[in-house]
Amino acid sequence: MHHPYKGLVVYRSVEEAPDYYVEAYDFNDAGKMVNPHPLSLQESQQLAATLQTSSELSDSYLQCRELMPAKLLYTRQGSNAFAIWYTPAITHFLAFTPDLKIPDGKYPVPPMLWKASRTSVTVFALAKNETPTLKTTLFKAPFFNVHDDGNVCMGTVDIDIDRHTHLEAFMSKWEEYFFNSRFSHVLGGKSPVKGNIIQLWQSLKDSRRKFPVSCLLKHSITLKKLIA
Repeated sequence: MHHPYKGLVVYRSVEEAPDYYVEAYDFNDAGKMVNPHPLSLQESQQLAATLQTSSELSDSYLQCRELMPAKLLYTRQGSNAFAIWYTPAITHFLAFTPDLKIPDGKYPVPPMLWKASRTSVTVFALAKNETPTLKTTLFKAPFFNVHDDGNVCMGTVDIDIDRHTHLEAFMSKWEEYFFNSRFSHVLGGKSPVKGNIIQLWQSLKDSRRKFPVSCLLKHSITLKKLIA
């Protein structure tokens, strides 16, 4: 059995950039709202504590299990939560659709910058195996299935990231989703690298050399803008 305890009314101003005002009401024994007053700091804190401890909203999303991962650059909590991290140059198994005539196999991959939320991921390439700074130049990711703004088309990949996914698993899952998807086509009609992207990947099959960063195209976006 629950009884009404506190009522909140949110007022919004009519300006183009509106501000908000919250008015609180108590309830009398008859269940009617009485005693209207501005929501106090103490009431706000009690409300926040109540919401935080509710089973629905209490979660471990983007929280670290241990120490902060070394490759993590930035994380933001809240309704628009996301994380930004980087990965060094590696060799990874990649799969392609048959019409590209690029065999599945191991390929050198350049250093990469990642920005991901629960539902989407954006990727860029880096020229050096160094921790990026706000001034580091970003390059277009030299892959198929990537829009010009870096957003990845995941196709039919089943994204399974819930409100209990820790930060370490969050980053690992997005890397697996990206690399384990099947690359199929260039988005936007423009090659994301200098020259022919199909010929580039054909030449890198089982290559022992590093990814040729000289073929990367600079991107106009900056890490500072990704954080904003």
